[in-house]
Amino acid sequence: MLYSMTGFGSASFEQTGKRVSLEIRVLNGKQLDVNLKSPPIYRPLGPKIRKLISTTLRRGKVDAYINLSLTGEESTATFNRPILEAYGKELKSINASLGLPNENLLSVLMGLPNVLLTQEEPSEEEQEAVLKMFEEALKKVKNYRSTEGKTLEADFRKRITLIKEKLKKVEILEPQRIELIRIRLQQTFDKYIQKKDIDENRLEQELIYYIDKFDITEEIVRLESNCTLFLNELDKEDVNIKGKKLAFISQEIGREINTIGSKANNKDIQAIVVEMKDELEKIKEQLLNIV
Repeated sequence: MLYSMTGFGSASFEQTGKRVSLEIRVLNGKQLDVNLKSPPIYRPLGPKIRKLISTTLRRGKVDAYINLSLTGEESTATFNRPILEAYGKELKSINASLGLPNENLLSVLMGLPNVLLTQEEPSEEEQEAVLKMFEEALKKVKNYRSTEGKTLEADFRKRITLIKEKLKKVEILEPQRIELIRIRLQQTFDKYIQKKDIDENRLEQELIYYIDKFDITEEIVRLESNCTLFLNELDKEDVNIKGKKLAFISQEIGREINTIGSKANNKDIQAIVVEMKDELEKIKEQLLNIV
């Protein structure tokens, strides 16, 4: 099972006089990087919120935004007038310079940070509601990641299968490639060295040595093995650092493909190698999106 790095989740709840909403957005990141923006009233909950996020998401750049708004006269919140007035003055100045009207200015101001002041600390019930709101939003993020992960997994399987199919073509070409190398070496010896000067046994040894240098049987076996290992890793239920494991295996796949290309000295095989590299690059790009 794979999980995508990116995700989105939202949740909200209402209590007397107020409405609290939450949005969580997650983007790619090598480590877990949490950016939490919250009204001052909920900042003491920061450590608990961050623990919830870290145990659920593990990796990625996380932006979490809590928004608090008034819903009625029974609210225990008041306005932070100095900040509200400063915001209003600045926005009016910007509107005037751009020739824009000041319509709906108050609604815009209400969405800006630190505009509201709360006269009371949140009750235990309200604190629990905030944490449950995070649990709900994080569950949605995880479901989003799971859905995206299934799409990526299908793409990985497709591309690894293509690499294995192209490798079969290399295996078919390998025997005739080796024979061509042997013939070419023999022709070179015949052209530049007098036969009477040749030790046939030594010549045979040299031919074996050079053919062995060009032999790619070992690389073919290792490439096949690493492709199988990649697919086996996809089948595992454990999702811990799966992206890093798959990235390492993909590096090994790339190493074997490159070695085949450098040793082949054959245009048909090198053309297939280029195709395998293209598939592998697409895999590597998508691996950046995996947890």
